[in-house]
Amino acid sequence: MKHLKLLVSILLIALLSMASMVAMAQDDGDEEEPPELGTAEDLEVTEEELEAALEALGEDGFIGVVACTYSTEYHSTVAESAEAYATEKGLNVRTFDSEINVETQISGIENFVSDGAQVIVVCLFDPPSVQSALEEAAEAGVMIVQYAGRDMADLGGVTISVEDADMGYAAGQYAAELINEELEGEAQVAILDYPDIANVVIRADAIRAAIEEIAPDAEIVGNYLGGTADNGLTSMETALIEHPDINVVVSINDAGALGALQALENAGRDDVIIVGIDAEQQAIDLIAEDTMYKGTVDTAPARTGEMTIDAAVKLLAQAEIPQNIAVPVNLITAETLAAEE
Repeated sequence: MKHLKLLVSILLIALLSMASMVAMAQDDGDEEEPPELGTAEDLEVTEEELEAALEALGEDGFIGVVACTYSTEYHSTVAESAEAYATEKGLNVRTFDSEINVETQISGIENFVSDGAQVIVVCLFDPPSVQSALEEAAEAGVMIVQYAGRDMADLGGVTISVEDADMGYAAGQYAAELINEELEGEAQVAILDYPDIANVVIRADAIRAAIEEIAPDAEIVGNYLGGTADNGLTSMETALIEHPDINVVVSINDAGALGALQALENAGRDDVIIVGIDAEQQAIDLIAEDTMYKGTVDTAPARTGEMTIDAAVKLLAQAEIPQNIAVPVNLITAETLAAEE
C-alpha cells in the first residue's frame, strides 16, 4: 500500500511539472511582439490639419509643454524648440519647467489642466509619481504627448522618443571601438548613469552591453551617478580615488560627461577617452578641437520638440497617427564633423 501511495505521489508530481512546463510554453507563445514604431514622416502636418487644430484650440485653448528641466541643453532645447515651432504655426503654447521635482511637475500639469490646456506635451523623470496627475488630465479630456520615454503609451498617450537602448549601444560601441583601436583592447571604464530614471537605466545597461561585447578585455570598474555636470564632477573625483587608472568614461548624457571632463582636467589628466550622449554644443566643440571628448550621440532635441507639436496638431485635428514614434539617433565624431565641412 505504501508503495502504491508513493507511486501515485510521483505520478502527481510529474503531471504537475508537465502542466507547469506546458503553461510556461503557452505564456511564451502568447507574448506580444513590440509595436512597430512610427517615424517623423508619420507626423507631417497638412494645411487642413493645422486649420482644424487651430479651430479646436479656439481663442482660449492651448498646448502645454512640461519640461523635465531647463538645466541641461537637451531638455531646454526640446522645450524651446517646441515653443518656437508652435508659435510659428500660430498655435497657443505655454511652457513649464519641472526643475526635476515631482511636486513641481504635478503642480504644473494640474495648473495646465485647470487653465484649459487641450494637449499636454510632457517629459517624465519619475513616471509612477506623476501617473495619477496625468490620468486625471486624460479623464478631463486632455490629450497627452510624451517625449523622452514610452510610459504614457499605457494610458493611451502618444510617445515620441529616441530608443534608449539604441543611444546607449551607439555610445558604448564607439567607446569599445576606440578601446580596441587606441588601447589595444584593454581599459578601465567608468560608466556615468542616472538610476532614478528607468529609461536611462536601459541606456546605461546598453552602454555596458556594447563594451562587454565588442571590447571584452576592458574592465568596467563601476557605474557612477551622472546626469548633471555637478554629479559628473563629484562622481569622477570619487572614481579617480577608487580607480586612478580609469582611462575611458562613457556617459548617459553630455552633461554628466562634461562634469567628468572637468574633474579629469583638475586631476591633470589628458589621456582619457570620453563619449557622451545628447550632442550638446559644448561637447561637439570639444570633439572638433581634438580633446579627450571623442564622441557624442545626437538625440535630435530640436527635431524632437517640433515632432511633439506636430503630434499635438494631429491629435487636435483627430488624425490617425502611430502611438509610438521613434526619433533617429546619429553618432558625432571628429570624422563626421570633418565630413560636414
